[in-house]
Amino acid sequence: MERIIEAQPGDEVPIWIQDRGGRGLRLRGHIVIEDLRPVLSAIATQQGANGPQNPVTQYMLAEASHYLADRLLDDGQPTNDGRASVPRTLSSALGHQPFVETVLGMSQHQMLRRWPLASDWYTDVINYVMRPARFTSPSSPLAPQLVEHATGPLGDLIRFFVDESYRLAAASRTIRVAEALQTLWPDYPPVRHAMASYRHEVLEQYVPLYNAIIAAYDLRPHRDIDLTAISWAFNALSSRNIIEQLADQNPIRVDAHGTPWTLAAYNCLLLVAGSCTDHAGRTLPPEEFAALLPVAPLNPGDA
Repeated sequence: MERIIEAQPGDEVPIWIQDRGGRGLRLRGHIVIEDLRPVLSAIATQQGANGPQNPVTQYMLAEASHYLADRLLDDGQPTNDGRASVPRTLSSALGHQPFVETVLGMSQHQMLRRWPLASDWYTDVINYVMRPARFTSPSSPLAPQLVEHATGPLGDLIRFFVDESYRLAAASRTIRVAEALQTLWPDYPPVRHAMASYRHEVLEQYVPLYNAIIAAYDLRPHRDIDLTAISWAFNALSSRNIIEQLADQNPIRVDAHGTPWTLAAYNCLLLVAGSCTDHAGRTLPPEEFAALLPVAPLNPGDA
């Protein structure tokens, strides 16, 4: 038996550990070593038997990751008989009668008249958290500002739309909860159903808006381009932008004209440039698309 102090990335090494209270070493299994030196910023030492490249160090981290996944990800898995169970996180944080009595200071009858079953209460909380209105609707106060920006270059409109949507959404903690639910329990039936409803409703909102933008700037989508797919991509980029900005991740791309763009806004410009031509049928570089001026007013309310 050889105890390895540090191993190289890619090495598959045995994990020998002395159990608590035990005298000898026991083989716990094997682990493939990664280079964790640039990853572990808070570990007490960067080298040796207690450093990032030690097999026991990496074993402890791997087991912690698996344990955390068991506590969180598997919380929403179906029971052995196939029924959907209420995740423990929901039941402990939003207990059916305890929530309305203890947190809200209301009579339990107020809850029971609306949601007699606890599972129905949790389902509707999820429906509420994940509703499309957690983002700003095109018919909200953002719409007049969109109309105003649509009097200038297309790039200004795209940057405003993507970045201002972030600023409005960032004020809501609901955004974080909705993203967490989708990430942790995508196959939990209430979450799965809410995701399907969200996708349908958000496309109903945004496909007409994108149609209105295309009309205002006299763009011509390539033949067989599915505007629904483009709208989904716009929404996905905008949603990702919100999460990254909340984490203070602000990567900026400066275009050939010296204009700064968030990555989300610039990628939305790339979507437009790759899927449309100008009114004359020309395929233009992204920066030239950004400079296009409108030929008609933007009417999001008519979209």
